[in-house]
Amino acid sequence: MKKLFSYSFVFIFNFPFFASAGIIDFGSADEYIIATASNNQWGGNLLLGSDAHIFGSVAASNTLYLGDGVIIDGNACAGKTESWGTTVISSPAKCNDLNDLANDITDAAAQAQTYTDTALDIIGNVNINGSGIQSFSINNLLLAGGETLTVTGGENDTFIFNVFEQAQLGSGANILLEGGILAENVIFNFVANLTNHTFEVGGANISGTFLSSGRTFILGDGATLNNSRFYSTEAIVGNVQDVRFPTNALTPVPEPSTLAIFVLGMIGLVSRKFKTQH
Repeated sequence: MKKLFSYSFVFIFNFPFFASAGIIDFGSADEYIIATASNNQWGGNLLLGSDAHIFGSVAASNTLYLGDGVIIDGNACAGKTESWGTTVISSPAKCNDLNDLANDITDAAAQAQTYTDTALDIIGNVNINGSGIQSFSINNLLLAGGETLTVTGGENDTFIFNVFEQAQLGSGANILLEGGILAENVIFNFVANLTNHTFEVGGANISGTFLSSGRTFILGDGATLNNSRFYSTEAIVGNVQDVRFPTNALTPVPEPSTLAIFVLGMIGLVSRKFKTQH
């Protein structure tokens, strides 16, 4: 029995803990629900309008503007912060290097752009389903009120949409995820060019990860953002209410205590069997 417990002790404290990672590496951006960062003086500004409630952390490498009544249930990292009225930041903490954040967002956008298999426009009601890694080169993403893009896949599937031209979602438009696919694995990458510099969202209901190296995000009043996160190297203007990206949407990592209990239970079963046999 001494030998059994000796080996078990080593097993418990050297058990490897794994978390599955997506095919796009967001680096330090993964720490935030909304992040904008740039290595130049013009980008990296985040404006959150009055009464916005962000259920997580935000970052702005340049200036973070907070309207009256803004609540951030997490950290707020910024080169500087300007507030108009009363704001609440629940978990102030030391911020990581925001230059790294800018590079991580840029790198993630570059990674996404290497996936451009199927060319199409998303205009009006569109249903897209599949399994594994699905990637699309989108000319225009245009949804008016009442129009819906539905993405259907499993929790291990990934959909990447690279949008090259216009990107506008009107009030009442929807981007819905079905079949168990995770918002972290549905990535909309908005590619900047000479004529298209923004991604504009009205009072729409959208889910997914929204990414750009070069476009400004304009998030309008009344948007339903219960399973969304936003990363840009330019500016993000959010006249939003509640923004959530549930932690349970991310692949959970087993706690060491949980694994230890499991292993100790196995030891107990083996021990009983050993005693029975001898």
